[in-house]
Parts: sequence; structure tokens; C-alpha cells
Amino acid sequence: MAKSAKIDVGAIHAAIGREDYLTVIDEVRAAMIADPIAAMADPTINDWLGRRYRDIFPQEAVSDSAVVKTAKAPFPLHLVDPRSARERVARRMIKDISDEEIASELPPPQLGSLGTTTLVFAPGLLTGLLPVLAFQSLWPRIQRRFGIRVIAVDSHPMRSSEDNVADLENAIERGISVRTDLDAGYITEADSPTPPEGDILLMGYSKGSPDILTLLARRPDLAPRIRGFIGWAGAVGGSYAANDIYAKIKDNKNIDVMTDMTGSLGRQLFRLAPVVQLQRVNRRLDEYDVKGALNSLTTTYRDEFIAENQDQFEELGIPMFFMSGATSIFDVPWFQVQGTFDLKKHDKFNDMQLTQAQARPPGQNVPHLAMFNANHWDLSYDTFPWYATMGSTKLKNPFAREAALAAIVLFMSEIGLMD
Repeated sequence: MAKSAKIDVGAIHAAIGREDYLTVIDEVRAAMIADPIAAMADPTINDWLGRRYRDIFPQEAVSDSAVVKTAKAPFPLHLVDPRSARERVARRMIKDISDEEIASELPPPQLGSLGTTTLVFAPGLLTGLLPVLAFQSLWPRIQRRFGIRVIAVDSHPMRSSEDNVADLENAIERGISVRTDLDAGYITEADSPTPPEGDILLMGYSKGSPDILTLLARRPDLAPRIRGFIGWAGAVGGSYAANDIYAKIKDNKNIDVMTDMTGSLGRQLFRLAPVVQLQRVNRRLDEYDVKGALNSLTTTYRDEFIAENQDQFEELGIPMFFMSGATSIFDVPWFQVQGTFDLKKHDKFNDMQLTQAQARPPGQNVPHLAMFNANHWDLSYDTFPWYATMGSTKLKNPFAREAALAAIVLFMSEIGLMD
């Protein structure tokens, strides 16, 4: 449940007015610790939270020479590009960032105690069936740098959000998960895993977000342990592509995974991700529920779920944040161009699979921390191996994912949600 405490909003407003940002940081942290839901209901604090994340992110990104190189103006303009590294990175990586935000560089992140808070990450549809896993190469570096624990949920690649609640429970309560150290593979019950100690911070990518929200609706008893929820290009509102594919397969009475994944059903799924590697369909075969997975990503299903559980989410008092992506048909793999073009009929700032509205978690005052200039896959995946690109030159991941992840840890620590 949300706390109830007096928040000195006036002090924050005054400090912003005189550009005393260290005081702003201290006061916002105090407000978020006292009552995060009430704090985020204040427009000034809500606006500050987004502004602050969008400042920490480029601060992190400019230390990566590869990111700075990517952000240069095209040749020959970059030979005379007068912009600072900060401005280059901010404009390349963040969609429509304002001149004011770029100019007003804020203090370095004020890292608080990270305590024993564990970051629990829920991946998206088809996880494990694509050439790489989300953030696969980055979790070890994030854990080493900050000394925190990251648990990647062993989410089933193709079943409903309701069924994937079991995978989230396994991660949170038993430590059963995907390895996030230098070794690939899975941590199973046979490994006698250690469940996370203390509090947890939930982060959901794509279908991982509705999976997490379903967990919260099913298991409100976990709320006291949950410091916050981050939607990372989360399919909270579903997907128009899922609508179309589900409509074509919903009347199939019997679906055999091994047979149909290489037949008509597979051709439908390839519309979402033509680079699915069918040889990876080799785990948890009896749990596949293709219709359930796609149905739980339809916009109708997700709208009904949010409407049914909206009041409960508000009662839980869990602060929610979200990041989204925005791209163009010139920055997506060739086999995603048509889908991106179709989505532009709904939102010109779509990420190749989702609109901005579909990425927004439920709630009245959910801070939109950033709209990144990246497509849905660039936001989370390592560079695909050359043999899995289908000839596309748009799978090289120019987005500064490590800086974005590090900025999340720094931001959440600064506002007191990782103590």
C-alpha cells in the first residue's frame, strides 16, 4: 500500500527555480521515500523524474567511445560538427529531446545505498527462440559494476501471461532463472538456487511487462517487497500485429508445436520475427500455448485486463515508470518495414511493434522517462550473428543499451528505490 506522508513540494519548486539541483535531488528523494505515489502525482516532481533520467543517460553514454562515434553527424558534416559529445549522444539516442534539457547539464548521479534490492527482468515473446537473449552480454557488466543481483526470468517463449506468472514466481521465490553471469544456460531447481533476498525491482520488456502486471494482479501479497516496476518497451496495451495473427489462428482446434511451427503457424509467427530459430524449440515443449500467448497480447485482451485490475494496481501503491522506443522504416530490418509502416497509421512514433500508448503502464501519473530513438529489438538485443540477419544491415544495435541500463540503476538509487 502507498504510504501517507507530508511532502514539501514547495521546497522542490523553489530549488528548481534557482537551479539548486543538489537540493532538488535531495528533496525528490525524500518525497519518493515518504510516498512515491503522492510524489509522482505532483506535476513538477513527475516532470523532474523524466528530466533527471534523460540527463543521467547521456552522462553515462558519453563515456562509451563507440556510442559517441555512432552519434556523430554523417560524413562530411561530422568533420565540422561543433556539438559537444553530450549533445550528439542525446540527440541521437533520445527522440525529440529539448534544447533546454541538453543545455542544462545536471549534477552527476547521487548514488545511494543499493542495499539488497534485486533487479528481476522479464523478457518478451519468443525469448530463447531468437539468436540472442535480451541484454545477454550486459547483465554481467551491470552486476560487476554496481554489486547488485540481476535475475532474468526463465519465461516460456510462447504461452499466456497468466501461465508465465509461474515463471516469475519461480524467479522471485525460488531463484529459478536464466543465468546472468558469464556463463550461458539456466539455473534450475537441481542447482539449489538462492531466491533474491530483500526487496525487488521489476523490469519487463515487451510481453514481459504484461506478464509482470498479471503477477501483480494475481499476487498482491508480493507488493511489500516490490520497490517499483519499469516498463521497457512493454506491450502493456497489446500489439496490433498480435491482433491480426491471433485472428488467423484462433479457430485452429489442435496445434502441434513441432509440426505447426514449421508450417502455416510458423509462417504467421515469422511476421513477428522471421529470424526465429526453430531448432531452439527444444525445451518445455508440453507448455507451448501459441493461441494463449498471442491472445494475451491482443489489444482487446490487454484493455480488458487493465480495466479489470486498474483499481487494484492503484491500491498496491507500486511506483511505475516506462521507457519506449520510436523508429522509422529506414531504421528497421527490411522484413519489418511493412509492419512499421502499418503501425504509423496508429502512431508515427511507433517502435516497429508497439505504439507509445501501448507501452504505457496503468496509472494516472506514470513518468515517461524516455522515448528512445531505437526500434523494438535495438532496445534490448545484442547484435544478431551475421547468419541470422537475413541480409539486413539494421541489426547492428547502435543504441546505447549499457548506458541506459546503468542509468536505470543510478536513477533508482538516487530516488531511493534501491536501498
